[in-house]
Amino acid sequence: MKKAISLILSLIIILGCALYVYADGGTMSVYSSYKIPSGTMRMIAHGGYSAVAPANTLPAYIAAGKSDFWGAECDIRRTKDGVWILIHNETVDEMTDGTGKVSEMTWDEISSLTVDFGNNLESYPGTKIATLQEYLDVCKEYGLHPVIEIKASVEVEYMDELAELLSAREDKGMFVIISFGREICVRMKELIPEIPVYYLIGYENVTQEDIDFAVNNHLDGMDIHVFLPDDYVKAVVDSGLDVFVWTIDDIPNAERFYELGVNAITTNSLTQEKPEGDLWQNIKWALRDFRYIIKTFFDGIFAKLSAPFKN
Repeated sequence: MKKAISLILSLIIILGCALYVYADGGTMSVYSSYKIPSGTMRMIAHGGYSAVAPANTLPAYIAAGKSDFWGAECDIRRTKDGVWILIHNETVDEMTDGTGKVSEMTWDEISSLTVDFGNNLESYPGTKIATLQEYLDVCKEYGLHPVIEIKASVEVEYMDELAELLSAREDKGMFVIISFGREICVRMKELIPEIPVYYLIGYENVTQEDIDFAVNNHLDGMDIHVFLPDDYVKAVVDSGLDVFVWTIDDIPNAERFYELGVNAITTNSLTQEKPEGDLWQNIKWALRDFRYIIKTFFDGIFAKLSAPFKN
């Protein structure tokens, strides 16, 4: 009963935070506190500064570049005719006014669409889906480290052409690659060993086998989720791997992970003041976060129930 009440209270708090963020505008200065000395924690803008502009769009990366972020994360997929673009989902449906699967559409088809999802759309009319090259150019202009998430559903056979594209750029020393796909991580590290590659971990707890996979394949680090308990975080930190955390939008968690010794955090809106945002967008993010809390809660129950049956 107490746990059920806690879950309900968590939802109320999360929705309240979404409304609070919406209710009052703010600055574009990345948060720092006396507990996190300046320069000791790398801040990565999730999809660009997605609290003030639509995620994975050039305005979001320009906004990040004008702030204090160390890096800017993006999600990439490949079109039918071999153009690498910035988009989170497998389809264009949520992000744009079009419909269709990215891998089955040409760049000409996708470039004709307009972004219609994200924060402050009215401030960026006519925004289009960006190419990987355009994103890298913006990062270079503003001195941001591109943190490139290769979506796990992208075919490994395309890694060679992606590696060639990245290797050809003179600013490749700034890049970081992340992915949930194990084969993608291994292949990219083989092809361009000079670029750091991080293994992304979802909402499940990190296992020793996950850590061994990263270490044995000479990956540079792991990118873990904010819901991971402290002892699991310490296990990754103690392994000697570099550790990123996604996605932190509250100060207590930022300070918690700083104390645990992680190297960088990915955030939508960890700022000194509240960024303006679209009310519905913030509520959707809040509900999405609550879904992850529920999943983590039941994962914990399942782990306890199944523990007696494990050796």
